[in-house]
Amino acid sequence: MENCTLYTHDTDMKKVLTRIRAHFGEQAVKVTGRDHHWEQLTITSGKKLLRKGNTLTITWRQRAMPGYQLVRNDDPVIINLLGMYAFVQQLPAENTMLQERLLAKVATINTEVLLLAEPSFNGDLRAAVMELAQELDGIFFCEKNFIFNTDVQGFWDKTGALLLDVNGHSTATNLTVNIDATYFDRQETPSDTANNRKQRNIQLLKDMNVITSVNLPVISDESQTTLRSATAVANRVAVLAAVNTVAFGYLDGPAVISYLQQHRLWEETTAAEKAFLHDPQEDQRTKETWKCEDIWVLLWALKKVPSLGEMDALCNLDMVPEEAFPFKGPGSSPAAFLAAATEIRNPTEILDANDLYYRANWACVDARIKGEKEPLHPGIVYERHYALNWLINYRNQPWDEVRTDT
Repeated sequence: MENCTLYTHDTDMKKVLTRIRAHFGEQAVKVTGRDHHWEQLTITSGKKLLRKGNTLTITWRQRAMPGYQLVRNDDPVIINLLGMYAFVQQLPAENTMLQERLLAKVATINTEVLLLAEPSFNGDLRAAVMELAQELDGIFFCEKNFIFNTDVQGFWDKTGALLLDVNGHSTATNLTVNIDATYFDRQETPSDTANNRKQRNIQLLKDMNVITSVNLPVISDESQTTLRSATAVANRVAVLAAVNTVAFGYLDGPAVISYLQQHRLWEETTAAEKAFLHDPQEDQRTKETWKCEDIWVLLWALKKVPSLGEMDALCNLDMVPEEAFPFKGPGSSPAAFLAAATEIRNPTEILDANDLYYRANWACVDARIKGEKEPLHPGIVYERHYALNWLINYRNQPWDEVRTDT
């Protein structure tokens, strides 16, 4: 068995899945978790380009607060990076300028991608790993593996050139340090409103025995947020409600496709939803059933349900009044629902909920990283955070691409 770690400033792990699928073929890759927020990728023997008896497993973890500096706190990724920084600093480098560039690179790392090969990184696996490094502009730390044909512990760049080993040797001559410009655009002095919201929700979670990091930043306040319109929310929940019936097996894909086309909602249906309706695979059905929680959040935003309820309790869509639910079967019409959806909750209510689920999601992710039991139901928290991020136009991302950064 061989392993190495790819370190990157990038936080978009969907790139990894896309690249691995492009290399090995979509059917060869088993995904644990959702495509847009996967937890583990496994490529096994007998698949395209992979020799019999070989397996590649990929996992990852990220800073709680992505950035480009190392500020000491209790974040496990930061703790690891600080140790790495000290390790690089004390190495007897022959090329001290390159060592300084490596130190600068370490400070910008946001994501650790762990690569585990069984029994080894053969030529096929090496090619895939190097493609990832190029995609993520990453650096490697490893020892005794086929990728770099070495028995020495050290750091390598995305081209395979040696940056620095434990003996101070290098073959690379330069290292580029790229930083996402968005980190320089962050609000330096959070408003009192945003700070007060943060403190209230930290205390609320503490009262529920959910401990979250005090180092997480505030979210945007009312002056910086433009909510989705009531029309956009109504159209989105109307599509979700229809697609959800296929996830649970109540209707088949063609029936729902016909319904969405008939009522001019097909153009509101995302590429991922269309692909699911055309070919509803079993694993995707399971993922789509969780969209009940997203539907619940959007109905709450439209004031169709009075509250989000307990954070750790599954929603019950049967509690929604019939006139307040957009889909009542393929023979029904969403027209009355869409016409009545003219009002959305005020920004303060939605931002309060978004901030709360953001901090709760961090607590669940942190527990999972540590191998501990999540303090809340992670599926509920994740989906509600997802829908709330869409509502506040987080990073202006469309539905299929919403991120739930923690």
